[in-house]
Amino acid sequence: MKELEVGLRVSREGISFFGLNEVNAAIEHGAKVVAIKEGNALMHKTEEGDQNVQLRFSGFSIIVVLDE
Repeated sequence: MKELEVGLRVSREGISFFGLNEVNAAIEHGAKVVAIKEGNALMHKTEEGDQNVQLRFSGFSIIVVLDE
């Protein structure tokens, strides 16, 4: 079994994806998707004060479980 992280990032420059090429390459080489697991919220630190940190939601990820 192999787990790959796939997700989406949003920035001022636009939207970018990560992990898709790796998952698709594995599938093209015969791997089977056996599960999709929850991933994470991606956060970006925008400011840090004396005691406070301000974060901005900037994307998400999931985990794709492959049987190679």
